[in-house]
Amino acid sequence: MLYKTDMQEAERMSEDSIDADAILMTRVSDGDEHALRMLIEKWKNPLLNFFYRSVKDIHTSEDLAQKTFINLYRTREGYSVRGKFSTYIFHIARSILINEYRRAKRKPAEATDPADMPAVAVEDSGARMSELEEIFQNALNKMPENQRTSILLLKQQELSYDEIAEVMHASVANVKTWIHRARITLKEALTEHE
Repeated sequence: MLYKTDMQEAERMSEDSIDADAILMTRVSDGDEHALRMLIEKWKNPLLNFFYRSVKDIHTSEDLAQKTFINLYRTREGYSVRGKFSTYIFHIARSILINEYRRAKRKPAEATDPADMPAVAVEDSGARMSELEEIFQNALNKMPENQRTSILLLKQQELSYDEIAEVMHASVANVKTWIHRARITLKEALTEHE
């Protein structure tokens, strides 16, 4: 819950064209637990969405988001306000996602636990993904990691090309290429379906 003073401070920060989240993070680095809770509350859903699009499992997405916040807290003292906070947190999230891919390749999951087994979709249930969502997800799954991450950061998190380049430690030209190729893959998947 935001307190009135926090709202006033956030409004003042946005008036000053300062990244309010970056200011909260500096408060976290000074030991302010309330500021940390505010950041977690604001960023948990964007992180869950980012991870879910890549791993397609809500439990794994929650674990990865939690790891992101743990790493964010661990690096709090080294944080300095340069650039947008969103770039900083998605850089951490991308590193965690890459580590998850590596871990999954080394140790493939076995579906011995019924909770880990894929559920059979019921035609009439509202839980079943729409056909277009399924096509989109399948196309994302086939993309290389750099294309998938760049298109998700662009469309889902609304980061600029420059911010994506910073998150991915790549040039803006590479980011534009990856996004262009990702769009072509998505367009081809939709064309094949029709």
